[in-house]
Amino acid sequence: MKFRNLLIGSMVIVLASCGTEQKDSMDVGSSIETFEMLESVFDGPYNQYAIKDGMDEVFAMYNLDAKQSNYLKIGNALVDFKKESNGSFREMDIINHMIEANTGEGGVSFDEQFNKSVRTLKRELAEK
Repeated sequence: MKFRNLLIGSMVIVLASCGTEQKDSMDVGSSIETFEMLESVFDGPYNQYAIKDGMDEVFAMYNLDAKQSNYLKIGNALVDFKKESNGSFREMDIINHMIEANTGEGGVSFDEQFNKSVRTLKRELAEK
């Protein structure tokens, strides 16, 4: 009887881990599509891998989960600010400024630094 319970328990664990792998591979596929989409709407010489690397670095600095909904939300915000600037700066200019600022460890939130970076880029453009 104990052997049977052990066998059933082992099978449940194996099946549960298989289900997790399928979900992860689906997330990877969705992420690939997400970055292909971001590459098509972002200006500049940035491919999907450079975009993902930059966003992942910012997400790590500001303690955001690297998940599809966050990539899309931030990507949309970046595109909106680029449009607001009439194309004076690119989406990745904001990401790169946030990476250079690196204020996440100092307690600055993603939203705070995002807004600071946009204001700084706008100010720099106005001074030119």
